[in-house]
Amino acid sequence: MAAPLVAGRGAAQACGDDGILIAALPRLREPPMPKTSLSPLHRLYVHSALQSFVEAGGGIFIAGFLVSRGFSFPAALASFALIVLSRLALRGLVLPLAVRFGVRNVLLIGIAVRAVSFALLPLVHEVGPLLALFLAVSGLGSVLYWTAWHGFLPVLTDTGRGGQQISVQQATSALVGIAAPALGGLLLAHGGPGIAFAAITVLQLASALPLLGAPNPTIDPAAVLEPGVASYARRLYLGEGFHAGCSVVIWNLALFATLGEHFDQFGAAMAAAGLAAAAGSLLVGRLIDSGHPRHSLVIAYGAAALALAAKGTALGHPLLAVAATALGALVVPMTSTAMLAPLYAMARQSPCVLRFSMATEGGWDLGCSAACLTAAALLASGAGFHLPILLGLAAIAAMARMLDRWYARQPAAT
Repeated sequence: MAAPLVAGRGAAQACGDDGILIAALPRLREPPMPKTSLSPLHRLYVHSALQSFVEAGGGIFIAGFLVSRGFSFPAALASFALIVLSRLALRGLVLPLAVRFGVRNVLLIGIAVRAVSFALLPLVHEVGPLLALFLAVSGLGSVLYWTAWHGFLPVLTDTGRGGQQISVQQATSALVGIAAPALGGLLLAHGGPGIAFAAITVLQLASALPLLGAPNPTIDPAAVLEPGVASYARRLYLGEGFHAGCSVVIWNLALFATLGEHFDQFGAAMAAAGLAAAAGSLLVGRLIDSGHPRHSLVIAYGAAALALAAKGTALGHPLLAVAATALGALVVPMTSTAMLAPLYAMARQSPCVLRFSMATEGGWDLGCSAACLTAAALLASGAGFHLPILLGLAAIAAMARMLDRWYARQPAAT
């Protein structure tokens, strides 16, 4: 029988004036480990590797693919923003589904719907019904998958080793990211979108296999989040969403343009960047777990600011753009580990991990869509990519300040 995804009702929780969690609650009851050759955490790593291949081999090409179909850069960014915004309207579906079927099963449903969205993408040729269908299906799959994922992962990680465990997952994703974009770019350039996205569809479905034997946590239908902690986490994720929009979504489209809109060259550049990304996360994870989390913030967010500044000045110069992409890839797992370790600690200590995930994911959606729509408006008015990318520096500063305050108040790092 699956363990409930709750921390126990009536548990005391101490918060500062701004609602930041400063006292640990009783640990979540761990889901029972099935008697299989793979532990739940190892199943998670295998799934994460396959899912990362899907994202790096297919997901990163979506905006560029729309441009190759004749969409303008503003229209491609607006389309991506619509996918993200649709998740705000659809997120309410996650909780009743999770109450009835369990969090892991919602994750599996999200995987299946995302596979359908990749199968639909090659059929999109212009603004019309097929584009609307793709955006709707992609938004539904995305909200089911990512909300359930961030409600599932904290249950399987440990409070004392959360930083290192998350960093292993990030490093696994980064290693996969070395080969996936190169293969995805080659398939798109030489095999065509039909073959490329059919392969991604199959891989997306295959990513469900490691999760079939994983625990299926249930949730308490009556659990209620602490408003102060949920608000703090939502604001932190809003900043991360804006930063991701500037440094990943907008930058990837700008890099695609800088490399002459060639899928194979874009994929090769992302593959080279994956080499840098594989090294970044483990260092920060060990710093967090060894009691030096504030040092990790200086490293991670200092490097993030440097990478974003490099991206903002490298446009139009292919070699410099590839170098800036590598630096940015090095930063992504570092900032993700530095941010997700405390967020997952808050999630484990909250009355309901899934509700906590729903709150934080909503903040990310608002931040990312705001960045993409701002960039679309600026590009439509005649501006270049430089300003939309550099706007992410404000989000980096805000996140570093919030995390520094949180780590300063904690008796233990995570």
